[in-house]
Amino acid sequence: MKSKPVVALQVVSEDVQSACDYFDARRNGGGDRFLQHYFEVADRIAANPEAFPVKFDDYHRALIPKTYLAAYYFIEPARTVIAAVVDARRHPRLIRDLVRGRKS
Repeated sequence: MKSKPVVALQVVSEDVQSACDYFDARRNGGGDRFLQHYFEVADRIAANPEAFPVKFDDYHRALIPKTYLAAYYFIEPARTVIAAVVDARRHPRLIRDLVRGRKS
């Protein structure tokens, strides 16, 4: 599939900030390392949005390396939209309900 720009819903900035705060509290510079991994995943999504598996409905899941977090996103004709960055260890139903509730 052709590459597409990646955008994130506004609420995703809160997800990312919470993750940065968590990793910074655990290790000096941990938040910066998390951001590096997050942006690498976003770049991989942009390069080939279909590369990651569909987990439910039309939402794909991209695991963020060296973390327990995952980015859930959907593909539109002109762009790819990250809807949430969540703890992948949560119950699948809870993740599904959270992510579905964010799509406008």
